[in-house]
Amino acid sequence: MHYNLIITDRADELIDERVNYLVNRLKNQQAAAHLLDGIEQIYDRLEENPYQFADCRDIFLKSKGYKEAVVSDMDYIMIFRIEEMDVLVVGFFHQLENYNLKL
Repeated sequence: MHYNLIITDRADELIDERVNYLVNRLKNQQAAAHLLDGIEQIYDRLEENPYQFADCRDIFLKSKGYKEAVVSDMDYIMIFRIEEMDVLVVGFFHQLENYNLKL
């Protein structure tokens, strides 16, 4: 089964901010490339089977049907929900952020 992946403008903006931070602030292009590779891997997995990921740890977001995917070997988390055959990516955060207030 193939799901349609929809990346919101806000999620795209948040990803751009994280990559920009890694490249320009930390001067770590390797980490930025690793992050982008991890995001692409998650996108591929979301298109195949978004149900393989855990429900959000945040109780409120979980009650609204949100799930989360963690970027391998990094402390970043992608927040999404499933609507029939669409997977809507709504946010991208560092795991230490209070992301439930930012969605």
